[in-house]
Amino acid sequence: MPSVDIVLHLSAEQCRAHYAGSADSIRTRTLDGRSVLLPSRALSRIIQSDGVHGVFRVSFDSSGRFVSIEALSWGQVER
Repeated sequence: MPSVDIVLHLSAEQCRAHYAGSADSIRTRTLDGRSVLLPSRALSRIIQSDGVHGVFRVSFDSSGRFVSIEALSWGQVER
């Protein structure tokens, strides 16, 4: 299963916008500089009271669809 590592820094307010449906996707960059688009539902497993901050591994199926996200490092990561 293909995967990429990303850094996410979203405030609690930004996360609420995704939950409210005003944003249906998240665009970010991989650690090696590629652009990646994730569905907002990906946040549901990683959101904390202050938002989402850390390094995460995102896995995709063979068609390039989101499968899972897991934390590699939480908290203070260089922004």
